[in-house]
Amino acid sequence: MDNNSSSSLKLLTIRVDSLRLRAYIGYLDWEKEKLQDVVVSFSFKYNAAMATQSDDVQHAVNYKSLTKLIIKKVDNQSFHLIETLAETLYQTIAAFSPSIVDICVQVEKPHALRFADNVMVSLSSKDLFHTVLVALGSNIQPEANMLKALEFLTRLGTVVERTAFIRTKPLKFEEQDEFLNGAVLLRTNLSWFELEGELKQIEALMGRIRTENKNAPRVIDLDIVVFNGSLMDEKEIVELPFLKTFIAQLQPEVLSKCG
Repeated sequence: MDNNSSSSLKLLTIRVDSLRLRAYIGYLDWEKEKLQDVVVSFSFKYNAAMATQSDDVQHAVNYKSLTKLIIKKVDNQSFHLIETLAETLYQTIAAFSPSIVDICVQVEKPHALRFADNVMVSLSSKDLFHTVLVALGSNIQPEANMLKALEFLTRLGTVVERTAFIRTKPLKFEEQDEFLNGAVLLRTNLSWFELEGELKQIEALMGRIRTENKNAPRVIDLDIVVFNGSLMDEKEIVELPFLKTFIAQLQPEVLSKCG
């Protein structure tokens, strides 16, 4: 079990400011019949390493296409609450590309209140919690190190549920001791990129040394297996059957989606 990626990470922020649209927005009778101005701003981050190296839009998040989609979702559409509109836009951006993280949406309704320029609602990834299945493994002083890793994980969010620790034989590099493996269901407001960085930091703090043999014995191995219901690597649960067992225990609905 190892997610040792050699790809570089370069998070860039894309921001679109003051997109002026018109929608039927409000719950009063006249608001349902008269188009009103709404002003939409949004931002997000994505790993732009390949895009900046290749200078090719195919490797970038096409914010022009995303903006057109947002216009279609808002213009001449009906909403009772600007909160609902903000949530709709947030979900639209999140679904546009799996590489998008750290989304922030702001919706303004000009002159919605007397004596006020506008009413504004904002929604940020920092305000939302993610559900993550994190797998743990160790075959160097495994009992002590698995418990220590659990303690570190509790600092990243709330451990909602965990599996029992089980012993497994090494599968990819057999000339080493058996592993102790387990998994936790974590609720956290960290993005995928932030959580991945924190897990690597925990591994380093606990003394893991990475070598050319990525399947060598290790003090601790921490991997994101499922993030917000999305399986990170379907091939991995075939190669490491115990992962499928952990998913079945903690998030069985994920297995039904991937067949």
